Amino acid sequence: MKYALMVYGDQSAWEQMSEEEAKASRAESMPKWIALFEEMGRLDPNVAGKELDSATTAKTVRVRDGETLISDGPFAETKEQIGGIFLTDLPDLDTAIAIATKIPVAEHGSIEVRPVVEH
Repeated sequence: MKYALMVYGDQSAWEQMSEEEAKASRAESMPKWIALFEEMGRLDPNVAGKELDSATTAKTVRVRDGETLISDGPFAETKEQIGGIFLTDLPDLDTAIAIATKIPVAEHGSIEVRPVVEH
């Protein structure tokens, strides 16, 4: 079954880090990311994953009564913002959840696991 694993983190916490702190954080998490990508690649050779740009670059688009409304930023005003997404085909929900626990951001953010509807 296909799953979306949506990665949420606190963008403001990242932005408040000094350049040195951010560099150290990336270096510390890199082995975990590499292990994750290797495992996901074994489970689903066609896995797709992308990091998203800052939530400050987002635009929210709505159409109401034929009028297009565009606003800056994400729709939801929350502390955690979506920062990336994986689309993967895994055997079951338990496997998807097990993978989600290995995404380094889960240690300070959250991972939303959702089955993908296929028509």
